Amino acid sequence: MKNILNVFKRELGIVVSDKSILLTILIAPLLYAFFLGSIYIYKDADQINFAVVDMDNTQTTRELYRLMDANQKINLIGKLDSYSAGIDKMNRMKIQGFLYFPKGFEVKLKLLQGAGVNLYLNTTRFLPSNDLNNAVQTIMLTAGAGIRLRYFESKGIDPKQALELVEPIMADVHPIYNTTNSYGNFLLPGLFLLILQQTLLIGFGESISKENEKDGFKKLFQTAKFKISDLIIGKIGFYFFLYCAYFVFFFVIIFNFFEIPLLGSIVATIFLSLLFLFSVLFYTIFFASFFTSPKRYMEIMAFTSYPLFLICGYSWPISAMPLPLKWLAQTVPTTPFFNAFVKVSEMGANFQQVSGYILHLLILILFSYIAVILRLNYLGKKFRKRINR
Repeated sequence: MKNILNVFKRELGIVVSDKSILLTILIAPLLYAFFLGSIYIYKDADQINFAVVDMDNTQTTRELYRLMDANQKINLIGKLDSYSAGIDKMNRMKIQGFLYFPKGFEVKLKLLQGAGVNLYLNTTRFLPSNDLNNAVQTIMLTAGAGIRLRYFESKGIDPKQALELVEPIMADVHPIYNTTNSYGNFLLPGLFLLILQQTLLIGFGESISKENEKDGFKKLFQTAKFKISDLIIGKIGFYFFLYCAYFVFFFVIIFNFFEIPLLGSIVATIFLSLLFLFSVLFYTIFFASFFTSPKRYMEIMAFTSYPLFLICGYSWPISAMPLPLKWLAQTVPTTPFFNAFVKVSEMGANFQQVSGYILHLLILILFSYIAVILRLNYLGKKFRKRINR
């Protein structure tokens, strides 16, 4: 126990004396969470700039784009004179799309011949273009159904029967998870967890690589009396308690601040977080021990955030990745943790439903712990030989 406390105190001294580590583990998690989270604070895009090119200029077309202007997603900036004017506005990013009504639209509609309209969208930005597409399609389908209903009623058909003729098959869609289709609710949980992971990887990794400077590991082994288990517990102790506090703070305060729901068991969420924390700590000790300079370690870690986020299956399904990336994804703890977290926190899954991910994390913890033990034993023997000389 004394050895553990000595290593723990030594680690506190390293953290306090190193401004880079101090900023990374104490300031960066909160700063990045509120700064990056504020970008998506409104969760979704509303009042997207949109326009209409009305070559028909009839009562029907004017009624349709009044309905569009009343839609929360659409900010109708006005009516344009031509197709080329719409393309020009879209190229200059003044609008994200426009609707083109051809000449004779109302006549064809009244004759029930099928009147087509053209919707042009800037699909380089998939979120606003998708929202515009859904909003316009909903308005058109509703307006079309209304016209058909009035036609059938004018023919003396009972209103109830007319409604069935208008929509013989009605799909009643019930979104269960992320019911508002909010982009923020989808992205922010993964972003916050990535912030915790990366600040821990960088901050703790800097401390480990710093030990490798000028035979620093030698002093660490001597402090722990060459007892590997005491060295590991003492070295990770400060970061373990700090990031346990961070996980609780993020789940209780930051998730509530950004109105991100946690539907599942908080016990399951915390249990998964603890497994993830242990795996990241062991991975960091192993990989950072090969670097002889915190600067070199930082250069490598600076480029890991985006790749880890991409291959973990959070933003893109692993099943759609090339086979080598599928294999690589299974070797990092981000993959099982992020996927299990989504199922527990957003889908309300229980322990049994995420047992596969828990087993995956336990296997990664076991292998990374064995790797750490082997690595530290090797370094310990090397320093013992130097001392004996």
